[in-house]
Amino acid sequence: MEYLIAVDGGGTKTKVLCSDLQGTIVGEGLSGPTNLTATSVGAASFNLREGIRQATQNLGQDWQVKKMVMGLAGMDTTSEHTKAQKIFNDVLVQYKINDVTLVNDIVIALESGTNKSDAVALIAGTGSNCYGRSAEGKEAKVGGMDFLLTDQGSGYAIGRAVLRAAVKSYDGRIEKSALEQLVCEYFRLPSIGELKDAVYNPMLNKSEIAALSKLCDDAFAQDDHVAKSIYDHTVFELFTMVQTVMKNTGIMERDVDLVFVGGVSTIPYVSDTLQQQLQRICPQLSMIKPDSDPVHGALKMALRTTK
Repeated sequence: MEYLIAVDGGGTKTKVLCSDLQGTIVGEGLSGPTNLTATSVGAASFNLREGIRQATQNLGQDWQVKKMVMGLAGMDTTSEHTKAQKIFNDVLVQYKINDVTLVNDIVIALESGTNKSDAVALIAGTGSNCYGRSAEGKEAKVGGMDFLLTDQGSGYAIGRAVLRAAVKSYDGRIEKSALEQLVCEYFRLPSIGELKDAVYNPMLNKSEIAALSKLCDDAFAQDDHVAKSIYDHTVFELFTMVQTVMKNTGIMERDVDLVFVGGVSTIPYVSDTLQQQLQRICPQLSMIKPDSDPVHGALKMALRTTK
């Protein structure tokens, strides 16, 4: 019997779906990151293998995969695509999966939320990325070059801003912020003066810094002005990304769907403010937060091969 495999390979986790050729899901898998800039080749290979194993473990005997579509975070250049394809082909050979489409995760995010030709996808999770397309087939992409070069408006950017604001509050460069005490409580420190060792020994990774974005939400709930300023800057960065993509695809004056996914999309103040600002420059824009995870966009793409 033939099946389809869909994969969303992220910087924190990897989700896998297995379905029959009609799209009925028969298995699911969840493993660690497969983003090759967030983890090692060995770990990424193991995590992909484990996710597929979980999703296919109940299929029984004599099954085949007709098509696999994988959206991969951190894959932004031709050389990165070639590298990822080679690495993961070594994993897929044991499952006899020959027909594989490998795309950036922003593509499956877009597919998960809309069928419209004029559309933009915005990922703001651990990292950030924005991609758009027009009815004429014009494409544009901004960001997606990882945390040293991009990731503005992401959970990582918010988490880093939280740390820096806590230090500034401690040494008097800004007004006192609730973030100072929240960071101390998070790391179980008597004061921010002890923060250096907690951050550098060992060095916090991208995901660990992104996890600190929750503290901004806690401070914002206390009407903390510093937390609000961090969220306002987040909105500015995300707005700039979407605006640039719409300009570069020529869809600013059209009926546009914006598919907004990732943890930052669940912050009401950020989401609502971003929508208001975007609708001032593109009144026809509709913000969509898909009910299904981006991995369902990969499954949607795989299903096209059966029609």
